[in-house]
Amino acid sequence: MMTRNRQRRLMNRKPIQEVDLISELPDPIIQHIMSSLPYKDAARMSILSKRFASAWTSSPTIIFDETLNMGSCLELTGKQRLNSFLSYVGEFLSRRRRLDVSLEKFRFCFCLNNSSDQQSNGGIENAISYAIENNVKELELDVVGKRFKLMAHYSLPMKVLSAHSIIVLSLKGFMLEPPQNLALDFPSIKELRLEKCKGMQKLSVSSQSLKIVVLEFCQGLEKVEIDAPNLESFSFGGGANSSCSVDVTACMSLEYLSLKNAEITDEWIKHEIPKFIRLEVFKVGRCRLLRNFHVSNANLKTLELSDCSNLQKIEIYSRSLNTFVYGGQLMPSRVFIYSPSFHAKVSLSVDDPLPHDWFSSLRDFLSCFDHCKELEIACSIEMALIFPIDSRDSLLPPLYDLKYLKVVGKFPAKSEDLVDLVDGLLWFSHCLTVLSFVSGNKEKSLKFEYDIAVAIDEDLQCCYSMPIKCWRHSLKKVTVENFDDRENTILQRFFSQKAIRLEAISREDNGSADALAEEGVSQDYGSVITGNIEDLEAAIMANFLDDSEIY
Repeated sequence: MMTRNRQRRLMNRKPIQEVDLISELPDPIIQHIMSSLPYKDAARMSILSKRFASAWTSSPTIIFDETLNMGSCLELTGKQRLNSFLSYVGEFLSRRRRLDVSLEKFRFCFCLNNSSDQQSNGGIENAISYAIENNVKELELDVVGKRFKLMAHYSLPMKVLSAHSIIVLSLKGFMLEPPQNLALDFPSIKELRLEKCKGMQKLSVSSQSLKIVVLEFCQGLEKVEIDAPNLESFSFGGGANSSCSVDVTACMSLEYLSLKNAEITDEWIKHEIPKFIRLEVFKVGRCRLLRNFHVSNANLKTLELSDCSNLQKIEIYSRSLNTFVYGGQLMPSRVFIYSPSFHAKVSLSVDDPLPHDWFSSLRDFLSCFDHCKELEIACSIEMALIFPIDSRDSLLPPLYDLKYLKVVGKFPAKSEDLVDLVDGLLWFSHCLTVLSFVSGNKEKSLKFEYDIAVAIDEDLQCCYSMPIKCWRHSLKKVTVENFDDRENTILQRFFSQKAIRLEAISREDNGSADALAEEGVSQDYGSVITGNIEDLEAAIMANFLDDSEIY
């Protein structure tokens, strides 16, 4: 038992004093913590103590974003909402002006509903002036916000373009009045982003320090000239009717180049792209002038071509190429890719109903990718990949050497469509090692093993006259991954009926027990169905006596 003296000592002991360890941290660490939080959480944190409030006000990073309902503008709309937001910005900056603190980053995002909003309130100009006067290094000005459609532009103060302290400049939704040719010489800027700006007829940029340039949907822009020998990344995206020409030939350090809706020609690509000896990624989209696309660059690793509607021929020479991406209409089979090993991703635009020559054109087009390491096909209509059975006997498969095939799109819902799709894809490439189906964030796959050394003199007559025998003659083992129970049962029945030398079917997934377990066939996680394939077929048929045929 506890003695009386010990009881008295415990009763007289002073309670342990609580210590706020976060408040004892240096200001830069507190500011870093607050800058990592969402705005609303950081704002709540700032009212917990004077120390937090001081760190919030003196932070080197300032973010004003109307879309986050700053300034109690949640219930307001139009001009009242903008005025409430700008009033909050003005009050915050007036408190900060009394502090002698540096400014690293300034983000100012607001939405104009009409051009008169900028004339009736000087809060926008004052906020921008504050950032420049305090030698901001990273400046982001955004008039568009989260809206897809731009309601009104804001006249750009020219002092933004002449500020020497800026290293990163991002402008979205600004305009020059009147429209003019703009020549910029940046002594220290490293990153320039202009999006949905207008009033620039010709843009010329010269800089020794510039590393990244992004130009997107700049209305009225007719010509772009970039003279930046240390530029590493350039992206241009014009509007649907853009006729803007682009000249980046002085940027010999380019590693990334993306051109969409740009007025570039076959000759420009053929003669200028080889000069960029550091170029690793080249993306071209919706460039209407391109017909014979010829690229030769030994360092190129990724090449993307999308929606170039007049394209007739593609030639790529790159020993380093590992990814080729094509998107658009099915084009003539004039695709030549000279690279020892690459992955191809093809996204085809399909009309419904299919054109009368669709399958012959598809066969010729896919044959251009026979030597690639892996082929990924995206198609909005899965039936467009099922080559008619009556036409297969007269044509050779287009992908004889392909081992890995991935199909991206809506997965067939009907049993007969599933087996038709699998059978059609196996005709494309009869020696596939892996066949995958991707729909959304789900991927299902079939893995195959073959015995190609077996005699076929007495085999099926399905491809008797063909020099290349189909998969049915040599398929030895199938592994089914991530298919549900119904699909798994359908596929097992299909392969057991069609593959004459099938020895085993296995299932590897986290699904529930297979429906065949009721028939005495073991199907636990990772287990393998082995033994007599005739017994397996008998079990399947017994389970589906009243079911319609699937093939």
